[in-house]
Amino acid sequence: MGLGKISIRLAASIALLVGIVWAIPQLAPQVPEPYEGVQALPPASPSATGSTTAPPPLPPGFPSMNRPPPKIDVPDGQPQPIATKFGWTYEIPPDWRNFSTGTAGWSNGDRSVAYGASADYGYGYCPEVDGSSLAESGMTGRNGMDLHAAALDAARGAEVVFGDDASTPPRIEYSGPRDIEVDGQSAVRYTVRSSGIHASAECSPTEATFDVVAMPGFATATVAVFMVQLDQNIEGSLEHSTVDNLISTLRRSNSETEQPR
Repeated sequence: MGLGKISIRLAASIALLVGIVWAIPQLAPQVPEPYEGVQALPPASPSATGSTTAPPPLPPGFPSMNRPPPKIDVPDGQPQPIATKFGWTYEIPPDWRNFSTGTAGWSNGDRSVAYGASADYGYGYCPEVDGSSLAESGMTGRNGMDLHAAALDAARGAEVVFGDDASTPPRIEYSGPRDIEVDGQSAVRYTVRSSGIHASAECSPTEATFDVVAMPGFATATVAVFMVQLDQNIEGSLEHSTVDNLISTLRRSNSETEQPR
């Protein structure tokens, strides 16, 4: 066979191969644009205690939800109700920031504390500290514990909230437990006071309080834990009676917009 015919056949074969390669993408289904049809989900919240032990399962038929109820809109100047996924609702004053679908969290070393259905007061009061606020509130849950054990476990989170692994540990004082009643339900309260907190900026507090109330959970967890943290003895700080006022607003969620689905 002559060299010319070999060259022609080789060229024809290459042309046929190129045609096939070009045609395949045209026959295949069209690839969607990046992220088309994909719903972005918020990141998972960290474990409240930093434990890697899986929580015990909920009782059969116990209601649960993965996301908090939607924010409840109210007219300006009115107290703001915050419904939680634990079957409880609480109210914050009009001058607090409603962050009901967000999380209030702290970390120290390999430990972390997180509360959902959160709100804060005086957000950004210390410009040198990112996310600073004079007060925080929120709710989380516990399973496999009674009210006293859950309250103490949550109260010990103050060591994470006020601690700094790069400095001397602060002084932490526990008062309680106190057996109280919340909306007709038995509850247990701890108040934790901390002093000598490491001040990372001139406007940072060196004293603060951390209150927790454990009560029966009606959804998502068998025990619901309500938290209020207050910076103290700095300009604009709130009286500790604020905690009592917030606790007094706790009620079982009963409207369609408040109930876990």
